[in-house]
Amino acid sequence: MTITAAGVVFLAKDTGRCLLQLREGNKKFNHTWGFWGGMIEKGETPYECIVRELAEEIGFVPELQKLNPIDVYQSKDKKFYYYSFVYVVEEEFMPPRINGESAGYAWVDIGTWPKPLHNGAHITLNKNGGTEKLHTILKINS
Repeated sequence: MTITAAGVVFLAKDTGRCLLQLREGNKKFNHTWGFWGGMIEKGETPYECIVRELAEEIGFVPELQKLNPIDVYQSKDKKFYYYSFVYVVEEEFMPPRINGESAGYAWVDIGTWPKPLHNGAHITLNKNGGTEKLHTILKINS
């Protein structure tokens, strides 16, 4: 059985900063910083998953300027895939609420990642070129 998931890091055009999520203590990889998202349900596209997860996790879906794919993680046994995207928004926002999956959130400068990073976010941002892709996406969208 293959499991797929999708997540986003927000990128605000007005400040050039990214919004990350601090995972709640009762979640796997608890108290680590990572992307907003979750498991893709049967019949969903990664985008539909992201929209559903954002509504659940932050209480609304911000107006999308552009959704940019930045990475696809594949487990060694090829039974888990995680699709990572950059969700470009016009300006920074404060989530109206966060659900029990999050312990907090922070807008941070690209490359100044809070610690500890979730292992998947670390791979995407530091090993698979995600940080450089964020700089490129910001430049293209400015």
